Amino acid sequence: MADRTFSKGDRYPMTENRTTAAPTTDTGIFRPARFPYTTVLLSVVTGVVLLVLGMIMKAHPADLPVVSALNRLHTGAWAAVTDGVYKLLSPVPAVVLTAVLAGVVWAVSRAFRTAVAFGATIAVTWLPSVVLKVVVDRPRPELGALTHPYTPLQTDASFPSGHTAFVVALTLTLCFLLRGTRWVRLTAIIGAVATVIVGLAVMTNGLHYPTDVLASILWSLAMAPTARLIVADLVLARFGAAGRRAG
Repeated sequence: MADRTFSKGDRYPMTENRTTAAPTTDTGIFRPARFPYTTVLLSVVTGVVLLVLGMIMKAHPADLPVVSALNRLHTGAWAAVTDGVYKLLSPVPAVVLTAVLAGVVWAVSRAFRTAVAFGATIAVTWLPSVVLKVVVDRPRPELGALTHPYTPLQTDASFPSGHTAFVVALTLTLCFLLRGTRWVRLTAIIGAVATVIVGLAVMTNGLHYPTDVLASILWSLAMAPTARLIVADLVLARFGAAGRRAG
């Protein structure tokens, strides 16, 4: 009997080509960094610059008048919005929100690994900002300069804004997840608007200076690519490779 010539679309029941049919993971949040060393270097440099900026602004709070002016607007419906934003994005609700969104990612993608990459990238971007906050230890805006001081009194450090850092980290991680789709631009726009709202909210509440908000934006912009690299390109990629070898 003559040998059959197989086309590219035929199945190969018992050949090595079966191993090449595994789904690719170099898309979306798993698309590898093109310049990993540059990505990490940018994060380190940004961290150092923000540390210096924080120390300078701690000694010379030149942006306090901006906080005072915005705090005078803390009345009526806008006050309700700013208070709600601050409570919604406080650490515990933010962690819960991240977990819920990771669950949605798992349900939609049917890939637990993708959900882990999503949640972990947000966490690795956002949570280390606490280290900068503790090291700089910039006090909150002076109560005497505020028309409507926030209650209850917040006694932790001010620089950078954890609320703003979280919403930027969330936006960037969603953009990583949706890379290559038509939704990424809309996500970036919505995230930018949300960042402005959160930044204005924490300043209107009299809880953060403008430089706190700016620092948190720069922090997440610089740290999110490195966080994604660590989570997806290093940790989860190694687990995936180990799983394939074991299989």
